[in-house]
Amino acid sequence: MNLSLAQPRSPRTMIGGLAMAVRTADKARAASAGTLGSFNYDCSIDNKSFASARIDVSEYLAAVTSSPDDLGAEGLLVRKMAGKSDDEVAAYNRVILE
Repeated sequence: MNLSLAQPRSPRTMIGGLAMAVRTADKARAASAGTLGSFNYDCSIDNKSFASARIDVSEYLAAVTSSPDDLGAEGLLVRKMAGKSDDEVAAYNRVILE
């Protein structure tokens, strides 16, 4: 994805049940390709997402770039979020989307 030409997907679009994850995946792909444009990967909101899911930034980048679609990121998120309750995930999503 070339983010110097297009916007990343909305933070409201979810993968693995998490808000912001798909937008972060777009930024990770662009970072890997050197096409971030004016966007930042590994910014404070990305780090908030990573912390909530107990994911390292490089781990997410590897998962995202391992698949041409969102399945790599989704698999990682599902595994990492397995111990979180639905209420915890919903609370995280509310905070991110406010």
